[in-house]
Amino acid sequence: MDKMYDVLIMGGGLSGLTLAIQLKKRVKNIRILVAEKASYPVPEAAHKVGESSVEIASYYFEEILGLKAELEKELPKLGLRFFYSYRDNRDITQRIELGPSTYPASKSYQLDRGRFENALIKHCLKLGIDFQASCKIKEISLGKNDHQITLLHNEQESTLQCKWLIDASGRMGLLKRKLKLAKPAYHDVNASWFRINHEIRVDDWVDEQKWQNRVQEPRWLSTNHLLGKGYWVWIIPLSSGATSIGFVADAKIHPYAEFNTFARAKVWLKKYEPQFASIVDAHVDQLQDFLTLKHYSYNCKKMFSAEGWAITGDAGVFLDPFYSPGSDFIAMNNSFITELIVKQSAGEDIVLVTGQYEELFRTLFLAFGPVYEDQYPIMGNAKVMTIKVIWDFTLYWSGIALLFFRNKLCDLAFMQSAGTLLQQIYQLNMLMQSFFRHWAEIDVSTDDMSDMFLNYSNISFIQQLNKDLHKELNDEELQQQLVLNIAFIRELANEITSEATQIFPGLKEHVPEMQESNSSYLKDVFAQLGSRL
Repeated sequence: MDKMYDVLIMGGGLSGLTLAIQLKKRVKNIRILVAEKASYPVPEAAHKVGESSVEIASYYFEEILGLKAELEKELPKLGLRFFYSYRDNRDITQRIELGPSTYPASKSYQLDRGRFENALIKHCLKLGIDFQASCKIKEISLGKNDHQITLLHNEQESTLQCKWLIDASGRMGLLKRKLKLAKPAYHDVNASWFRINHEIRVDDWVDEQKWQNRVQEPRWLSTNHLLGKGYWVWIIPLSSGATSIGFVADAKIHPYAEFNTFARAKVWLKKYEPQFASIVDAHVDQLQDFLTLKHYSYNCKKMFSAEGWAITGDAGVFLDPFYSPGSDFIAMNNSFITELIVKQSAGEDIVLVTGQYEELFRTLFLAFGPVYEDQYPIMGNAKVMTIKVIWDFTLYWSGIALLFFRNKLCDLAFMQSAGTLLQQIYQLNMLMQSFFRHWAEIDVSTDDMSDMFLNYSNISFIQQLNKDLHKELNDEELQQQLVLNIAFIRELANEITSEATQIFPGLKEHVPEMQESNSSYLKDVFAQLGSRL
């Protein structure tokens, strides 16, 4: 190992490896060391959670990092698919299903984290990035773009210097702990998960041909969600042939002690998802691991410093795994860090821009919060949750994803000019998330709804928003697209609230600024769900 590096990254997982690649693509002669505590190669499947990627992360991996060859070895994802609870959950054909029938325009992937990270390490080595496995960080001494790090490798110590020190150490949070940057996030949800070395295919659970035929592509390639009041279960296939399984639950409805061991988790699964539990039981001898986290959501007081340190990935913040945003946050965070290092390498003073990126990242984290906080009880209501999912997709693709695909997130001039528009989206989303919560509390009309396929491949505006992520737009056109998107979002909000308040007038107090709507973007969906339409 060299003794002096431009960048030393503590942690060789997904966030650290992708940051190293991104930096090397931007600054060819940059000297980077990735120091990882685990041995290499890492095991496939039974390695880390976070296998499902969505559009921002997939674009980041493929287009920004140039990892198309590595991604082609992973499984293509057939979007996100949701099955709502019906009675005792012993027959998936009777559950309302929300999902696509065909692949959306924008790609996404199921990542076997062990396999993918091994491929990323090889990619780093080809680029000339130093990678050191089985390496423990013993001491950290921070300076101003002059940090000293003591590493322990094979019982031998070495002292290195670096201009930039990056914490990508996951939940260990080396810099967060050293600098006392831990900050709570008030989203009290717990999770347990495990991997089974068997390919569990939702399509094979039943033989009913009618149910099989309503989806054109294999359901098992989706990130499949089984939803009930206060919880959701994920089923994710991996390219190694294993299946990732996990469940996430609101502590107020499903206490953590009910599933914090594998034995308890099996009992919990049998109680709430007996059909799936029987399939898991049939392959329990192929269990690869079991992991659990209590109150997994957390924040961080500071992510970036102009003195040459930064935090990325799970070492900094984590909100919720629903909708698979974890690698999206890695993509956004790494992009901010890369820009800071590139700007400083070019001789720019980065004090001001560091503060601006910090504020922008914190705003993004804050904006995602209302999607999850206090929303888990809605998961037991098929009607409200379906509309919420469609709403959440709409905001994701028409806002932050559109900006990321156009490489605008780090363009402060553009982001400031678009600030008012983005604030309008945030405020409207706050209102709508509260509305969904109140709607679910009073509308129990979906309790006995069953055997229904809500195919969002057939919702034209959903497909168009997904497709439009790839439109070539200059800054003026992008600004105009945001204006049009906000106008559409308002129309959609008016339609949703008008629909619900016609049946439940008491909801009007939760949408005082909405107007009656004549739009019918979701007419077919509401009709299927048994509304007045």
